[in-house]
Amino acid sequence: MSKTILLTAFILLFAVLCAVPAFGTDAQNLPVAFDVVEDGQHWSGAKLADDNWSSKLTLNGTGSVTVTAQDDIHFLYVVWDRIPGPWLLTQQSDSHMLGKLCGQDRFLHEYVALDAPAKSVTIHAPKAGAILCDVSAYGEGDVPSNVQVWQPFYEDADMLLISTHADDEHLFFGGTMPTYAGELGYKVQIAYLTHHWEQPVRPHELLDGLWTVGMTHYPVISTFTDYYSDNLEHAKTLWDLNEVEAYEVMLLRRFKPEVVIDHDVNGEYGHGAHRLNTWVLQQAIDWAADPAWRADEAAAPGSYLEAAQKLPAFRTSKVYLHLWPENAVHMNWDKPLSRFGGKTAFEMAVAGFACHASQQQWFQVGRKGVFDCAAFGLYYTNVGADTKMDDPDFFENIGEADFSDYEPPVSDETPETPQEQQEEPPAQTDAEPAPDAVSKQGNPVLLLGGICAAAGIVICLIAASRAKKSRKYKGRH
Repeated sequence: MSKTILLTAFILLFAVLCAVPAFGTDAQNLPVAFDVVEDGQHWSGAKLADDNWSSKLTLNGTGSVTVTAQDDIHFLYVVWDRIPGPWLLTQQSDSHMLGKLCGQDRFLHEYVALDAPAKSVTIHAPKAGAILCDVSAYGEGDVPSNVQVWQPFYEDADMLLISTHADDEHLFFGGTMPTYAGELGYKVQIAYLTHHWEQPVRPHELLDGLWTVGMTHYPVISTFTDYYSDNLEHAKTLWDLNEVEAYEVMLLRRFKPEVVIDHDVNGEYGHGAHRLNTWVLQQAIDWAADPAWRADEAAAPGSYLEAAQKLPAFRTSKVYLHLWPENAVHMNWDKPLSRFGGKTAFEMAVAGFACHASQQQWFQVGRKGVFDCAAFGLYYTNVGADTKMDDPDFFENIGEADFSDYEPPVSDETPETPQEQQEEPPAQTDAEPAPDAVSKQGNPVLLLGGICAAAGIVICLIAASRAKKSRKYKGRH
């Protein structure tokens, strides 16, 4: 083949490969300008780009934020200070305006895929107003790992973790989430007994910590305000005890978990709310399985009791309590996890807790005493006792499942969950079309096709060259 033909072939191959989108490239965070309008006045949106939850932009019902970039925006990442409820996103497309109703899943950290790429989009505050912390715009490509693409609550969970506070899930349940949700792909749903809306930074820390350890489905956060208590009897007076009981019955019936994980009966370091959480669960195991439990009692609209009454009875298979001395198991949180680049479950628990910057001065993930995050006991089972003491498994005797081909889920049906649990509770100072989690990835089929096409061109040119030479040789003979 002549040098000219060879050069031409390689030029064509290079051109085809350059025309194929790069595969697996993260979308870039685009430089943007903000135009904030409220009651006809224009304001600065600098607070939205400083990556600081404490600097906020408060909008009334007329407020809007227009985000403009030089390159096409493909999706937004919006961090709210308080959950705003449904809100409208508009964008100009050719000669008409597109509108998208967002916020219907009530996520504090919200991924919003645009219906079509645009250089300018506008966030419209709902009638009640809204408070924004940060807004980021991204171009074409994969969704970066720092953008949290939350999915709705599970319809049916394999495991339910009932954590009292934001940070307890790492401190006392340790490697449970990175192992079972992140590495093995079990459907792990977490629910919190209390909320931290009076400490606005903590809900952000909560979500960052969960995302870090491989959780992808949004947490259930109750309407019970966080209060400190140093004993069980006092903790019983902090909230409506009937509603606390109904909340945990609702959780068991709603998520139908095979395995439940909860706190130490003594509250680890003595916290009364931890004790109350587990004291209620110990009874809720039977309550949730009894169709007659408070079935005829009048329930307030939107209450946890009303929600529990509407759900079918359910009995879980196993319940583990932190530090429970009987049928004790000591989990191995030192196995390298491929999902996290070889880091262990313990190391990931430390990483998850590190997201709770406001709590670092008081606690740390530990291996000893009441802070031993690997020490549990099988409090309840209807599937038999654990026998794998050398390598315990919370799902022993539950049934075998093959997670060898597991990939983190990207979509799920929106479950029927009481509205009250997804709404932000009122401030207490006395104390579906869900966004698709699909990223703009390079198409591997297109990439392969482009390579094959280029290779075909090269082969054809080589064949043509050889045929030409063959004709010349035949002419000479």
